[in-house]
Amino acid sequence: MLEALSFSLKNLLLPSALTIIVGFLCSLVRLYIHQIKDERLRRFLQRLVEAAEQIYGSGQGAAKYEYVVRQAQRQGHQPTRSDIEAAVFRTNSEPKGTV
Repeated sequence: MLEALSFSLKNLLLPSALTIIVGFLCSLVRLYIHQIKDERLRRFLQRLVEAAEQIYGSGQGAAKYEYVVRQAQRQGHQPTRSDIEAAVFRTNSEPKGTV
């Protein structure tokens, strides 16, 4: 009787534990993929902001903003204003190299 009960508990607990572990691992993988996508978008916006700065020069913030939005949308992204402003901040806070 005790062996049958032990066998039944193993058959219930082992699959349940494995399901919980697999669910936890899937959540971690989803989180990691989301972080990778965020990092790629951040780098992409950074390059667009730098390109806009090269094309339009200093000033003309509205034209540069529209350029970044338009180019991002062409690639299927919908950046928020805060995403773009963060990229501008990073660009402006990078140390300028001497030539």
